Amino acid sequence: MASTKYDEEADSLYVQISSRKSYLTFEVNGRLAIDLSQSNVPVGVEILDASRFLSELFGKHISKEKMKHLLCSVSTKEDVYLDFRLQGARRESARFAIPTIYESPIVGSG
Repeated sequence: MASTKYDEEADSLYVQISSRKSYLTFEVNGRLAIDLSQSNVPVGVEILDASRFLSELFGKHISKEKMKHLLCSVSTKEDVYLDFRLQGARRESARFAIPTIYESPIVGSG
């Protein structure tokens, strides 16, 4: 099970994928940022406006109260996936694929 930290006031969720040290943060869009190790392996994901993001992922409204009871596991067979589960009478789940980060052949790593 991945470690998650939810800040209800800020409505932000951080999912710790690995114990590796974060080397740089890649901002995917205004709501999603991925922390990467020095070898470009995802080590964490920050989701802003998290209740809305998860509501879109689950296809139904997820309240900030329900966000406190969100479980997350990580699958890393080929790509990295976050598997979210809501605790409750009906166990509901949704999967999110972490975008693969490729090094630019033009810019390079310097």
